[in-house]
Amino acid sequence: MNDLARLAILCLTAVSCSAGLPKGLDVVTTDSAGVTIVSAESLDGLPVRSLGTPLVDLAFSQDSANASFSRVSAVLRLADGRLVIADGAARRLKLFGPDATYLQTLTGPDGAPAEFSAITAIWPAGSNGIAVLDQRKQRVTTLSLDGGQWQSSDLEAPGPSARPVGRLDGGAVLVRHLIIDVPETGFELAHVAISRFGTDGELVDTVGIWPTARMGRLGEPPLQLVTGPMFEPRLTAAATGERLVVSDCRLAEYQVIRPGEGLTHLVRWPAGDLRVSEDDVVSYRAARLDGLPPEQQRQRRRLLDAMPVNPMLPACNQLRIDAEGRVWIRSFVRPAAVQQEWLVFDPAGRPLFSVEFPVATRIMDLGARHVTVIETDSLNVPRIRVYGFE
Repeated sequence: MNDLARLAILCLTAVSCSAGLPKGLDVVTTDSAGVTIVSAESLDGLPVRSLGTPLVDLAFSQDSANASFSRVSAVLRLADGRLVIADGAARRLKLFGPDATYLQTLTGPDGAPAEFSAITAIWPAGSNGIAVLDQRKQRVTTLSLDGGQWQSSDLEAPGPSARPVGRLDGGAVLVRHLIIDVPETGFELAHVAISRFGTDGELVDTVGIWPTARMGRLGEPPLQLVTGPMFEPRLTAAATGERLVVSDCRLAEYQVIRPGEGLTHLVRWPAGDLRVSEDDVVSYRAARLDGLPPEQQRQRRRLLDAMPVNPMLPACNQLRIDAEGRVWIRSFVRPAAVQQEWLVFDPAGRPLFSVEFPVATRIMDLGARHVTVIETDSLNVPRIRVYGFE
């Protein structure tokens, strides 16, 4: 059966077949019990977007003292191009103009520089405000960038392992925490619960519980390590607007959930060859031994040799949502790879394009036509750059 006949048969059972996609890229949409299932039959014609020279590079800021960071924990690029950067070492927020000009260190209600314990997320809040998650204090602070507003809410018992997922329209915050009971022997599946908290910090509900990695113990105390098998898939999630997007990365698919309502979309794509090779195992072990003193290398090598190896790689390992509601999925990066690939899907789940970055590049913020990243220079100093993409 040729490709045209195959697609015609698929369209007979589908609600719609995507039009206007690049040649060779077939997407089929079906409906099952009220859930829209979007399946990309092939990614052969998927365009590859390129990044040019940086639009903004904080390394060239005129105020080099304030534009230098030893550790950056979060970055938000506002709609007008200004950048809010969480200085992880100083535990403060700095505001820069669209041209990388240092503007100010954000202040608290007393007019002094606002101090936090451990900032792990910054979200837009209104036309001139931000919301900041202090993970160590389990607190969300909403403040205006002109210093006229400051409101803090302590999250109601989210758990010590809570991590940010996203902020919804209306101000509700989603966080995730690990549910785990490590067995004495063997490996058991852990789970992740994603909870929704209102603007007052009170728990609204648990949106859902999903399986994540199998976990177990390797070695003996005091050198015992709690970990999963090599190349074990782990849950990844992001939220914005009124959507939560989740993938357990065991399959090449993600779920779209409306908190309080339930599952609305299931998006699938072909993942390619995920078989683990011997080179993958060797490179994985070498990366975790690199730079350790000889004695630590011997100890770590014993743990790595005892670690079970999955026969298949995860389908993905990161997920983000940009300012237009597009979903960015990072394909799993093999240990020896020098590039990372991100697949980008429109809000309806159709694949749009892919983007490649050097493997060490960290995406910090995604806008409609830009991506803000951290790149590490030859001296291991983080550099914040903003790129446009075609």
